[in-house]
Amino acid sequence: MKLDLEYPMKTILVLLILHSVIVMPALCQTPQNAVETEIAVIKTEIKNLKENVKNGFETIQKNFDRQNNIIIACIGIPLAILAISATVWGILAHKRSRKDYTLEKQIETLTQEIETLKQHRIVNP
Repeated sequence: MKLDLEYPMKTILVLLILHSVIVMPALCQTPQNAVETEIAVIKTEIKNLKENVKNGFETIQKNFDRQNNIIIACIGIPLAILAISATVWGILAHKRSRKDYTLEKQIETLTQEIETLKQHRIVNP
């Protein structure tokens, strides 16, 4: 007895092809709600990412401003101290020079008086 398997094999092959062409794509498709849900999730994640970037930039800007203030303080405070010191030093030096000038004038006047007295004494002994 000889079995003819060619006909049933062709039928099975055709049914398998039809199954994979018609039924399988229908099973693999995602429902519209799932696609909309995924889109909403992606939009939310993008929004959160934008907020994180914005917050990170603001944090960096605050740190940059803080560092600028520290640098300005480190440079400005010593310069202010130097400027005040130079001004005080100049005022003190000016006062000393005025005192020296006054003393020199007094010495010059006294020297002239001594010379005058010497001349009077020499002339009128």
